[in-house]
Amino acid sequence: MTAAPRRAALPQIDPTRCTGCGWCVAVCAPHVLSLHADGGRKASALDDAAGCTGCALCALRCPFGAIRMRRRPAQATEAGPASDAGRISN
Repeated sequence: MTAAPRRAALPQIDPTRCTGCGWCVAVCAPHVLSLHADGGRKASALDDAAGCTGCALCALRCPFGAIRMRRRPAQATEAGPASDAGRISN
């Protein structure tokens, strides 16, 4: 049995647009997204970038446009994902 192919994109979550509704978490088949308390409010976060299949269902389901799919850096695609891949810096 071979491992699932790694996708070239990861979800990036914009904390200013995320309302913590949980729709992205609900559609995430590999369960790599979760809700975290962030400054007294809930927000989605990518917890396991290596487990992400890159299917983009989270981005498609988000009713607030808070998730964008971003290409993994070339070195991260080969050696593993960058540690801050799941959040957009303000």
